[in-house]
Amino acid sequence: MSPKQPPTTQQSPENKEKDDLLLRLALAERKLSIASQKLDARNQELAAIYRLSETIGSERHTSRLCEKTAEEICRTLGATTVCIMLRDEHTGDLVTAASTGAVKLIEGRDRVKSGDGFFWQVMKTGKPLLLSSRGLAKQLAGTQGVIVPIQTKGKSFGVIFAGGKRNGQDFTVRERDMLFGIANQAAVALENAALYHDLENLFVGIAWSFAAALDAKSPWTAGHSKRVTQYAVAISEELDHTPEFVHAVQTCGLLHDIGKIAIPERILDKPGSISREEHLTISEHATQGAKILEHIDTFQPFLPGVRHHHERWDGGGFPDRLENENIPLMARVLAVADSYDAITSDRPYRQRRTRVEAIAEIRRCSGTQFDPEIVEAFVAVASREMF
Repeated sequence: MSPKQPPTTQQSPENKEKDDLLLRLALAERKLSIASQKLDARNQELAAIYRLSETIGSERHTSRLCEKTAEEICRTLGATTVCIMLRDEHTGDLVTAASTGAVKLIEGRDRVKSGDGFFWQVMKTGKPLLLSSRGLAKQLAGTQGVIVPIQTKGKSFGVIFAGGKRNGQDFTVRERDMLFGIANQAAVALENAALYHDLENLFVGIAWSFAAALDAKSPWTAGHSKRVTQYAVAISEELDHTPEFVHAVQTCGLLHDIGKIAIPERILDKPGSISREEHLTISEHATQGAKILEHIDTFQPFLPGVRHHHERWDGGGFPDRLENENIPLMARVLAVADSYDAITSDRPYRQRRTRVEAIAEIRRCSGTQFDPEIVEAFVAVASREMF
């Protein structure tokens, strides 16, 4: 008698179809999960690049631009250390422009010689580089990281190093590519900042040329614009205004009297007292100066200072009889600086007065001719510096 065979279970067609469907659903769910992760990573990358463009898109100062970029990289990639190095056009070396965290070059250097190490390898090839802790130790005292070039339109500005993730993990290829995208955005901003700087220097040169032209017009005006600029900048710095405002005051100081080019020399150089008509002619130099500059877009921010630097705090000035804080701040600063130089300079109709006498006169006119806060700042500066 043959042994009894175990019964075989035959899967029904309905069950087989159901299992196949469940398997396909599981695979589809897995693919969807992977696609969702990739989409989320891409969204994070785009969000980081968007934040960076918003943060640095209007930034015109290289140092602050690099600092903001380094901060964004720390936030986006979770890096503990970031170092941005820019190429020195004169020496060719890479020089630290911004750094965060504990990043430190070997021997405390903040400069990498041309052609030296991984940084220059990335600069030369234009390709990002993932580094292990062992390889990184040759140039940086740190952990595993990534180096990417800062480049656009074939021009290389420098490199960015990011290392030491806060979660203790290594940087991924995706994060390397994300950093590469951020670096490209930073390169565009650096190029724009360089162009802006060049343009700014051009117009400052034009301002100096205007001042020189005014100096050449009359011996009594020689050096006036330069000195007023010096005083106005010192006052602005004492008031702790932004570097942008101080720079604007500097340019406006050179331009504030440009309207005197339209005044005849016979009036500017007249040794005796001037008539009422001549006084009116001289008083027009503020509006004339604004008209000369109004067709140059770059000089638009300086027009209020040029037009209103002879307004009075009590409303008795010209050309528009503005008073108190209705007078543009730049004009209020220039009013004090301009008056101080006028008092301490020789004029064809009178001799200059002493520094002490001029300071006393400025004090006396506080609250009437001048903004008291500006006068206070001026006196504080004058007490330390020999104008």
